[in-house]
Amino acid sequence: MNYCFITFLNHYFSVGTKNLSKPTSSSASSLESAVKRDSKLSHTEVSKLYAEVTSLKRKLQSSERSRWDAPKVSDTIIRMVMGEPFSLEMYKSLPDKLTLLDSAIEYHDGNSITAIALFLKKTLKNSIFISELRKRPVAINHYAVYLRSMGDEEVLASQLQTLGRKEEAAMCRYRLTLQESSPQARYQSMKKCTDLYFEGYKILHRETVLLREQCSLLNKQILIEGADSKASRERKPPFADCPKEAELYFLPLITTLYYCCKYHFNQSQSSISSPESLVKEFNMSEKQYVMTAAKACANQRKWADLETLLAPKKWIMKTKKPTVGFDRIVGILLKAKAPNDILQKYMLMMDDATKRLETAKKYKIHSVVIETLKQMRDLRGLQNYRTEVKYGSSEDIQLQTLLKNTSIKWKT
Repeated sequence: MNYCFITFLNHYFSVGTKNLSKPTSSSASSLESAVKRDSKLSHTEVSKLYAEVTSLKRKLQSSERSRWDAPKVSDTIIRMVMGEPFSLEMYKSLPDKLTLLDSAIEYHDGNSITAIALFLKKTLKNSIFISELRKRPVAINHYAVYLRSMGDEEVLASQLQTLGRKEEAAMCRYRLTLQESSPQARYQSMKKCTDLYFEGYKILHRETVLLREQCSLLNKQILIEGADSKASRERKPPFADCPKEAELYFLPLITTLYYCCKYHFNQSQSSISSPESLVKEFNMSEKQYVMTAAKACANQRKWADLETLLAPKKWIMKTKKPTVGFDRIVGILLKAKAPNDILQKYMLMMDDATKRLETAKKYKIHSVVIETLKQMRDLRGLQNYRTEVKYGSSEDIQLQTLLKNTSIKWKT
């Protein structure tokens, strides 16, 4: 481009584009004078210059108008997927916005889906936003993940409820109840949550039953803890001999049963803190009760209570088969480091002689080993076991007596 044309352009842009719809006499004379100062151009060349300026003007005006036109949806989505700068603000119409969202879903790009969903949330009426999002479950999923990442469970629950995600909204409301630190406040919140968000939905029937049980358990814990805390402060039984170690609030059902067995084992079933009352109310199995109560008795070394618990009328069902095998009871006693006479008593009740023999040998309960070998009529086993017992001890005397007994028919 020659110097004359550059001079003319400078003059044109200094004057402004608004006066260039067509060359005026003043601008033409200025151009001609500028041209004459530099070189002599033909009329044809001057006309070409005017034509080029007019073309540039049109391009400039078109460029200014296109600044405010939204780019193609596909171009914007590609920029979003590639992590390049993008803007959604130029998409004004509802169809364009929905096309953006649908295109992002087709690309399976979670970040783009979330960004566009938030853009729609900000620029659409809430009713329209909810209506359109409900038609697109994938968008709801990503939007819900975003809300969950923000940590605002209240907003998440409200939005999920509005979007028709009843089950997720209910579970979100349940999580909110667990944030209550006060037992009484949590109980009220949980009861309200059950009534409003769980009750009546068939898909949540099982959860509703469990939640009602949890409400009942918490209410029972509140009542028991209130009475026991007072008794503990006043050093009344059973806390005079066995100090209260922790609060009962929010503990699982099986732990609550252990607590009641530990402090209220002998209370009547009509008492709210009775273990049997708890078992009956929450439909717990007899096996759960026997195992839990046995642990409580063993840990407190209440051997009389343990014997009462394991009495046939207490724990043998109509089939006359024990609910819990004595091998399990022996395991509990071993963990509690029960004395040998207690171990001996319950080891002898184990049905499996081989397992009983192995356990007695392992923990050196010699009297049980000797008695079991006798029941098995194992003469060689008895003879070999002589080296394990102390000479002159009661077990040694027991063993020698058996070896001299000619009325026993030993296995050969």
